Amino acid sequence: MPLAQRAAPRPSWPRAAFVRLLPRAALFAAALALAAPAGAQELVVRRLQAVTFAAAHEAVLDAIAAEGIAPPTESDFGGMLARTAPDLGHRADFYAEARLINFCSSPLAARMAAESPHQLLYCPLQIAVYRLPDDAGAVYLGYRRSAPTAAGRAAETLLEAILNRSAAELGRSLPGVAP
Repeated sequence: MPLAQRAAPRPSWPRAAFVRLLPRAALFAAALALAAPAGAQELVVRRLQAVTFAAAHEAVLDAIAAEGIAPPTESDFGGMLARTAPDLGHRADFYAEARLINFCSSPLAARMAAESPHQLLYCPLQIAVYRLPDDAGAVYLGYRRSAPTAAGRAAETLLEAILNRSAAELGRSLPGVAP
């Protein structure tokens, strides 16, 4: 084909358009970077010193009952990881003991649903009770922060009240831990 009949190559973006779009792209990337941590749920962890796992676990169950909440469901999280370790190839000893306690406060759930029906994802509330293999003298209590709304703050107030009541029942204080 003669050179005159060939299609001219597509011109690349003009430099001016690229320069105009670059600040917008940078602003979009910065917004994405700032939005990612906001969507992540912060972990709240407290450490009980010189207490048995069984006593801490029972204290949490008692504190939930004292709030007038129906008996919770539980998950043996540490046992599940230990059982699946041979098949999945991970360590079996992440935890010496670990249980997840799930419960729901009906009035709080209704408040959260009234704020947004999508907040059902924050229910049930959950408290972790666990011991680490290399820290045998301590039991950890923790939860995930809730929605950044009035009902979410009420959920956190309830979770903190349960943790504080648990510690008081055991005669202990609850220093925070950086997860």
